[in-house]
Amino acid sequence: MSAPRLLGVVGSAEGGTTHALVSEVLAGAEAEGAATDCLCLGRGPYSPGEARWREPFDALVLGTPMYRATFAGVLKAFLDDLPRGRPADGFASPLRAKPVAVVGTGASDHHYLGIDPLTALLTRFFAAYVVPPAVYGRADQVVDGAVADADLRAAARALGAATAGLAAAIAGDERLAGQRPQV
Repeated sequence: MSAPRLLGVVGSAEGGTTHALVSEVLAGAEAEGAATDCLCLGRGPYSPGEARWREPFDALVLGTPMYRATFAGVLKAFLDDLPRGRPADGFASPLRAKPVAVVGTGASDHHYLGIDPLTALLTRFFAAYVVPPAVYGRADQVVDGAVADADLRAAARALGAATAGLAAAIAGDERLAGQRPQV
């Protein structure tokens, strides 16, 4: 397989805390030879015509701030726009059997469980592989658009490396690439 292509999708504005943390995950993937791109959805509304996500990718990095104990509405709109597929078309979907790294951010550690509804949606509805563990960061760990906390930066880069590695493993093994939603 050639270098895996990872797309970062940020459910908030460019230059914010979530974007900074997703950028570190992508940097970890780049260190493993992956090609990366990043799409910031802003605060919404999401435009389904956004062309960059429609280009083929081997793995996805989804980043979201936590709002009301769950992921951002603009990210929900993005996921609603992704086809899931049906049995008749073999569940053709851009996320089917693809690795997805999940990044969450919030004002305090109390919001980290807001990632769980997103991971459930990805694994059960789309049959994506969620790369463990999701990375969660607080706004105070990002200074001037960069992740200032060394442990958080290392965790984000390790998640990126693991995501690139899983993309390569899936591409080389039809048992992994053949997974699909049950229902």
